[in-house]
Amino acid sequence: MTDPDDREDGFYWISIDGQEVEVAQWQTEWSRWLVAGSGMPLSDEWSARVMVLSKRLPPPAVPVSRQAAAE
Repeated sequence: MTDPDDREDGFYWISIDGQEVEVAQWQTEWSRWLVAGSGMPLSDEWSARVMVLSKRLPPPAVPVSRQAAAE
């Protein structure tokens, strides 16, 4: 695992113990991973098993409604 101090807040593709690839959020404030769909961050034990598979993912595009565009 890369040094967490070098990682920006945001979403990344990860794998834990070589299992299925999933999206998780790195939270610098907590120095913890939060797997998408989970309400609790990963424990230190599970975090030590995380393999980061991507660079930080770009934020999702949010469509602008016609009404907001007209204002």
